[in-house]
Amino acid sequence: GSAPIVKYGGEKDDEKVWTPPRLWRDIYDAMCDAKYLIYVAGWSVDTDQFLLRGEELDEALDKGKYSPRIGDLLKTKADEGVVVNL
Repeated sequence: GSAPIVKYGGEKDDEKVWTPPRLWRDIYDAMCDAKYLIYVAGWSVDTDQFLLRGEELDEALDKGKYSPRIGDLLKTKADEGVVVNL
């Protein structure tokens, strides 16, 4: 589903509209843009999971430089010389 429309700011509290972050897309973009270090902290990292879904997944698989699969993405970045710590 989609997030609710949340307005805030101004006299009537409707001057701006809040746009929710796209957590997994934002993580994917940050990893793709990393030049020096990727640090992943957690109890478990499932390297077979995809960071993207739907049309974004299809587009990345067809045309993307980087795989949306976590393990493949981390390996590619390490091969580029980025330090990857899990």
